[in-house]
Order: sequence, then C-alpha cells, then structure tokens
Amino acid sequence: MSETDEAPAAPGRLRRALPNSRRGRLSLISALVLALAGTGLGTWAAHTWPWPKDRYCWGAWEEDSGPDFLGDDDDGSRTGKETAPTREHPTGSCEVAIASDYKSSYDGDKVSTDQQVTVEYGPVPKAAEARLAMVHDGFLGGDMVPLPDGLPGTVNGRGGLLVLPKSCDTHDGRPTVVTMHASGTYTRNGPSYTQNDPADLGGARQAAVLLVAAANRGMAAAGCAPDEPLKVSSPLYDLPGKPEAIFGTSDDVCGIRGLHLDTEDIEDQTGAATRDLQTCSVRGDRDGVPYLQLAMVAQPRLAAVFDGVTGEHPAARGWRGTGTIGEKHAIVRADCAGRPATFLMGASTDPGHLAAFANAAAARLGCAPIAPKGAAR
Repeated sequence: MSETDEAPAAPGRLRRALPNSRRGRLSLISALVLALAGTGLGTWAAHTWPWPKDRYCWGAWEEDSGPDFLGDDDDGSRTGKETAPTREHPTGSCEVAIASDYKSSYDGDKVSTDQQVTVEYGPVPKAAEARLAMVHDGFLGGDMVPLPDGLPGTVNGRGGLLVLPKSCDTHDGRPTVVTMHASGTYTRNGPSYTQNDPADLGGARQAAVLLVAAANRGMAAAGCAPDEPLKVSSPLYDLPGKPEAIFGTSDDVCGIRGLHLDTEDIEDQTGAATRDLQTCSVRGDRDGVPYLQLAMVAQPRLAAVFDGVTGEHPAARGWRGTGTIGEKHAIVRADCAGRPATFLMGASTDPGHLAAFANAAAARLGCAPIAPKGAAR
C-alpha cells in the first residue's frame, strides 16, 4: 500500500481517530453536518424522504400502496374527504378524488380525467324498494363474484359490498353494510368527447382488500368491531363469464332453459353459480341499458339484508314461500335444501322470468320448484 493510500478505519477506531484540537473537532462536526445534509437533500430529491404519507378512508388506505389511484400522478392531484362513523351515529362515508389535466403526447389534445372512489358505511335502508335498489341492482349483477374466505358480500373490479357482523346491526335488526364504488370520466378537448373512466382499483381481489380494510376501520370507529379483524387471504373463485350476445328471442338467457326475452340486440352475463350465490344480468349490447337482473342468495349473512321485505304471503298463487312482485323488483324467499334461499329480479316486470330462474336455481340446489308449473314461459 502506498503512503497516499489509507485503509478503511475499523468501527472501533473512530473515537481514537478523533482530533484533539478544538479546530479539528469543529472541522469534523462541520463535515458531518454537511454530509448528513447532502444525504438528506439527495433523499428528498429522490422522493424517498420519510415524510408521513397521506392516509384515506378513516386511515384504512395509505398513499403509494396498492392500486394506481393511491400512487403518484405527476399530472394530477388527489384529495380525500370523509366522515367517520361513531357509536352514537354509526354511519359514515369517505371519498378519494383524483383529477388530472394534461396534453396528449400523441396529438396535443387537452385531456382531463376526474375519478372517484367512494365508500359508504351504514345500515341498509328501511324501505323495501330502496333496499332492493341499493343491494340487488348495485351489487348482485352478473359481473360480481363472492368475496373470498367466506366473507358475506360481493366484489368486482369497480367496487363491492360487505355485510358486517351482527354486532353492528341496528336496534331494529337491519344489517350494516360497507359499500365501495369506483367512478370517473375521461374528457378530450372539452365536452366534445367524454367517456366513463372509473378509478383503477387494481382488480377484483385488490378491491376486496380495500373494501375489507375500510370495513375494519369503520367498525372500530363505530365500536362494533369483532375480536379479530376481517381479512382477505384467499384468491377469488367463481369468476363471472364474459358477456355474450343474444341474437334471437328464442335463445336461452344465462344458460337457463326456457328463460327468453322478447327482444334482440342484447347480451347476457352469468356470474357466480355456487350453493350460496347465483347471478345473471342482461343488458343492451350497445347502450348497456339493463333488461333483466336475477339473483339467488342463500349465504345467511348476505341474505339477511333482505330480511323483512319479502312480505307474509306467497308472491303469487301456487308459489312457495313468501314474496312480492312489484313494478321494479320482485323478491321471493323459500326453504331450499334445508335453508332459506332468496330469489330476486330487477329491471323486468315479467314474473315468468323470475319463475324460470328460480326453478332452475332450485333444481341445481336439489330442492322443489319455487314457482308452479306453467308460471315460467
């Protein structure tokens, strides 16, 4: 080793290598301060300085974690607003909004996006029609899948619903639910071109993780959390099929023999078909307008959201169980294979559609028909 080369000092030699003069001590301190400052400035410039990260939805979600809507966006801004549930008022909401404006690198057009992720915490509505519209229309479509790990609820890549434990029920017995919904718009050159562009939740499984995290925080704030927090640890099963075009009025819808719609230019989507849940949706293949929504729910806690809205009499002459057939929704509940099953219909007002679906679902579960012979057509 030459005289100009120096071996690295061993850690234990640092104290013995300190200069004894005051001038030497000051020089060393100054050098250390500058070195630390330089490191800090470099870290800050690289966006890795340990500033506290923003948290959203009652502290459930942290920025730069999970899906894209929580990550960095150099062209936009992210804001959050929330009202947490409490013991006295066990309802709450939170919203994360992402807005961005930029010029397209392709043609220079001005592009704007406005996206939101909204979570609601609270009991299902008292009124039957409002409850059916909220739960059935919003979270039991053919594109929804059951939450994993036996959690009572459904999810897709745009949101989901989770029914909370009985400890969170209201005094009149209504279950409390947490819902999540992603929405948004993409606009190019002002209002001349606008399309739906929901916030990216990172897929159905990541959406389930977000939903459960928000539910745990909401329950803690409302004072009804279980001893062990809810969690998502398994993959999603029973993924829905892709939408398929229906070309004729005699074609079976959702694979159910005898379920026909007197219209064309529609597409159906078959969702889960398990012992606990079966779903089917029919929409216009161009405009997306709902033509028919069907669901069978036998998972006890998920079915509890429909307690008290099936009435006390059969839906019609010869039907099993109890139920009602209204102008916008129909619901029937009957015993099936040893436990209650709830059959739902939305968009259509034709009881024959519900009869065909309910009887097919009942046969799959191994129980007696729900509607009498001839009710389905």
